[in-house]
Parts: sequence; structure tokens; C-alpha cells
Amino acid sequence: MSTLDDKLMGEKLHYYCSSSSESEGEDEDDEKSPREDGSNEPPVNNGSCQQQWDGTSCNTGPKGVIKDYQRFKQLERERREEQKDELAILAKKFSITCRTNAEDDKAKSEEEKLEEELAKLMDESCIQEFVQQRMQEMLNRETNRLRFGSVHVLKDCDHFLTAVDGEDKSVSVVILLHEPNSAGCLSAMKAVESLSKDYIHVKFCTVRPSLISMSVNFKISGVPALLAYKAGQLVGNFVRLTNELGDEFEPCDLESYLIEHGILQDRNLVPSVAAQFVNDLSDED
Repeated sequence: MSTLDDKLMGEKLHYYCSSSSESEGEDEDDEKSPREDGSNEPPVNNGSCQQQWDGTSCNTGPKGVIKDYQRFKQLERERREEQKDELAILAKKFSITCRTNAEDDKAKSEEEKLEEELAKLMDESCIQEFVQQRMQEMLNRETNRLRFGSVHVLKDCDHFLTAVDGEDKSVSVVILLHEPNSAGCLSAMKAVESLSKDYIHVKFCTVRPSLISMSVNFKISGVPALLAYKAGQLVGNFVRLTNELGDEFEPCDLESYLIEHGILQDRNLVPSVAAQFVNDLSDED
């Protein structure tokens, strides 16, 4: 008997066939149908379809084809990467070692030339000749240096500026500021006079602060003081030396103090080979 929905939809029940019922019946028939060999037991998997892909496929459906294609592309990509790595290794190897015969001969000749030059340089006579040449250059430069050997007394500001700015840039200028009746000034004067004879390439000067328009306070409490210049630039400023050396000190004390602060070069550091070289030259002459 038809329902209200059937009447509204206009369905004809006598034309309707249920596909689900037919399919269920077919399934039941398939399950009950005997095997070709006469037994009703379900088929057993004999392992003909393997789990890993070996180039053939037991699944011919769409999903199986796609999976096989993806696996094929993966193996192909891995193979290309391995080939690329091998080519890179070979290219690096041949780029380092691959040379033509002409290049090998050229490299060999250059190595032989370098060995000959090295053997020549290591020759004892060549070394001695080089040392003598360098020592002679040093002696010539030492001979051409300006020499002083005495203390220059500065009288005014113009004289002071000329002694500092008008001197050669390679000369160090050391100026002692002193007052006759101040403590430590006498010892400083004696020390400067002694050092001027030992360091003949240093220009030592003395001046009274009152002559170069310095303050009265400096005249009383700042002396003795040392000012060191090189190339017109102040490189050392030592006010009231008595605070460091005391009222009574020796020339060696002032010398060590100036060497410590880089104003003078230590005479004991001059290589003895220079003196020996001078003696050898004198003997040859």
C-alpha cells in the first residue's frame, strides 16, 4: 500500500526494484557457492603478492598504480642524487690533479729555480755579505744623524719655540726648567749636562720659567721639571722631579727614569756585533 509521500512524489511502486536486496542475495550466493575443486573452504593467500614493490604489481586498481608510480619516482630521484654526488667528487678530484704535461714541466722548473735561489741564499758567504751591507747602512745612517753633545741655554720664548719647532723631526728635544735656588735644581742641572755627553743625538736644553712667561706658582713649586718634544709634539711632561728622584740624585737616576718613560733609548741594548763590525772595518783599513 502506498503512503502519502509516495503519492506526492509520484513514484510507481510496481516499477521499483530493490538493489540492496538483490546484492545481498548475490553476496549470499557467492559465499555459499562451492570452489572449483569442490571444497567450501575460503581461498588461502599463497604469498604470490609481496609487500615490497619489485617492479611488478599485484594490485591493478587505481590506488595500486599511483602507489607504484610514486615509488618509481622516489627511486629515480635517489638514483639521480647519488649520481650527482659521484660526479661532484670526480670533478673535485680531477680539478686538483689534472694538469697538462706542459704545466707539469713548468711547475717542475719553477720548483728547481726556487731550490737554487734558496741554496744561494743559505750560502754562508752570501749571508755575511748581506750582514755587512746592512751594518754599513746602519753606520752611514748613524754618521748622518745630527750631533749635539752639550746643553743649550734658552733665553726667551722665541728661543724656546725655535728649539722645539725648528729642529729636525727625528731629533728628540729635552728641556729642563729650573730655578737657581729651588731644591733639586742643582742635581738636575748636573744630570742633564752628563746625559748630553752620553746621548749626543738628543738635544738637551735648559731654561728658567720666569724667562718664558710661566706662572709664579710653577716657578716656586713646579721645578725642576722636564719637557720632552719630538717633531714639535709634546711626548713627555715631568713636573717636580724631586717627588720621584728626591732632592739629591745622580745622572744615572735621571737616565733610568727617562728610559723607563721612553724618552731615551737604553745604550746597553745596542748589539755588540755593531762594535765588532766597526773594529773589523778599522783593521781592514
